Amino acid sequence: PIQIPNTNQPPLQAHAEPSRQPPKMPSQSNMDPDAKEASTSSPPPTSPLGTPSRHTTTHNPTTHLSVFAPATTLPPTLTPYGTVGMVVFDAYKTFSSPLDMTAEADIAALKQHPDGPAPAGGVWFPGVNETVLRYCDWAPNSTLAFHRTETIDLGVVTHGTMELTLDSGETRLLRIGDTLVQRGTLHAWRNPSATEWARVVFFLLGAPPVRVGGEEQAEYLPWQDKDKAQGAEESG
Repeated sequence: PIQIPNTNQPPLQAHAEPSRQPPKMPSQSNMDPDAKEASTSSPPPTSPLGTPSRHTTTHNPTTHLSVFAPATTLPPTLTPYGTVGMVVFDAYKTFSSPLDMTAEADIAALKQHPDGPAPAGGVWFPGVNETVLRYCDWAPNSTLAFHRTETIDLGVVTHGTMELTLDSGETRLLRIGDTLVQRGTLHAWRNPSATEWARVVFFLLGAPPVRVGGEEQAEYLPWQDKDKAQGAEESG
């Protein structure tokens, strides 16, 4: 069987079924060995980096002038099996391409998908023609295990330092102001600081699975098996 590196960290839950197993991945022994699994009923920790607010522009239908819609304070996303010490804020989502902004159709679509946790809990990833603007805050020494999403992720580090590891064993240290273009690759995250929180702001765009050498590199979310196993235990 394929060996999945043990990070001792329960990673984030998401929506799609993993369609195949990933290749053998390098050891993540440098990740925090003392991290404990988060309780499914525990709220996310409070990030000292602050709670983001969303400011949205729109149009006055009478004057046709540009105006601000009411500002929104973003709630943190609750994640069963959420990474210990990780906080996620979703700033905005879109659900079609091209996007229809007439009569605030995009805002109406967003209202059908609340800013908080999904009904079943977990973090939402966009499908094809969907997008999300997402804040990810990591506590000191926190990690997120190897995973792959069917998205292109454009990220900017705004606070702290983050270490990105690929399944090839390559790593990069990303500092404030650095950008990342994550193109459907298998990867893991770690905040290497013992004292400082880190924040990366991502724009995720849903995409079909990338093909490499004619082989489809499908979404891989290993924590879903854990979610299914617990569900089976509870129903049994």
